[in-house]
Amino acid sequence: MNDKRKIQTHKITRDAITYLIIAFFIWGIASMLSLSKGFLIGEVVYSTFVNIIEIIIAVFVIIGLIQVWISPQKLSKILGKEAGWKGLAFASTIPLFIGGSLFTIFPLMKMLREKGASNAVVLAFVSAWCGKVPLLPLEVEFLGVRFAILRILLIIPFAIAIGIVGELILERWRAVKYDGGG
Repeated sequence: MNDKRKIQTHKITRDAITYLIIAFFIWGIASMLSLSKGFLIGEVVYSTFVNIIEIIIAVFVIIGLIQVWISPQKLSKILGKEAGWKGLAFASTIPLFIGGSLFTIFPLMKMLREKGASNAVVLAFVSAWCGKVPLLPLEVEFLGVRFAILRILLIIPFAIAIGIVGELILERWRAVKYDGGG
């Protein structure tokens, strides 16, 4: 493991431990104020953990498979800068049809970036992912058919626009940073 990876791993571990200590401290205070609420918090934490651990494990297996099966050159050709509009369209459409939580999407996006996906693709993917089609029946029930159809139709072009504009902003920030500016 190289030094940069060791530093990142150490920081992630330190942050995780800090968040756990804070969470346990708050849980302890809540339990002292109301023992029944403390038990309820414990039940919710346990059930949430059990529900998401399967998803997290599955995503990490998928990430591992992608890293082994798809070369950085191939991924860059599909989702990198040279993919152009096709990569952006792909990244703005596919996420609509997949589920998952932030625990799954962000590690996947990090791995894609490391393998050569452009920032525009990652921004478009995350933006489009927010508009999950599997929730469409629920959305139609509560907000109506016209609303749901309009939202779905707007997601793809707006995700592409977010990707393009975001890429330009990130490139500008990088140029300013390297030019010695802010």
